[in-house]
Amino acid sequence: MSRRSPVPLLWVAVLLLSALAPAMGRAASLEDIKRLEDLINASGTKTVVSDSCPPDHAGYYESDGKATDRLVICRNNVNLSDVEAVWEVMAHESTHIMQACTGSTAIPDELMPRTYRELQTMAPHYAKLVGRSYASADQRLEAEAFWMELQTPPVVIDLFERNCARFLQPRR
Repeated sequence: MSRRSPVPLLWVAVLLLSALAPAMGRAASLEDIKRLEDLINASGTKTVVSDSCPPDHAGYYESDGKATDRLVICRNNVNLSDVEAVWEVMAHESTHIMQACTGSTAIPDELMPRTYRELQTMAPHYAKLVGRSYASADQRLEAEAFWMELQTPPVVIDLFERNCARFLQPRR
């Protein structure tokens, strides 16, 4: 069941904001990480730090639809004192949570050509990685996640709130 908004103008505004991001700066802060972590936890997903990840993993999201629903940051591969590195892992993996919330994708179909172009322009190494390292069924999902790493915190947080709105538990 997909939760697509009938107002694509909101998504266009988000993408336009992301296009302006280089001029605004991308730097994430500890407050941004905390805000995203709070949203992730409010959606029912736990955030975990692990010291025993495979060497090529900065983090991952796993859910079995029952007892396991967690975003893992790999301390053995990510310097937790590097705010930008932690933000990138959280932005990437939170995209997979957004995809789980919608039951499909985090970005509407009509905006994917622009998303791919931005990924190819801003991070061509990611675009190549998606094409070479992932099965065709997973390429779109990973392209969304790598694109999300390049976005400012307000863009990522806004997209998380939109995609996972029905799962967010009020704060106590």
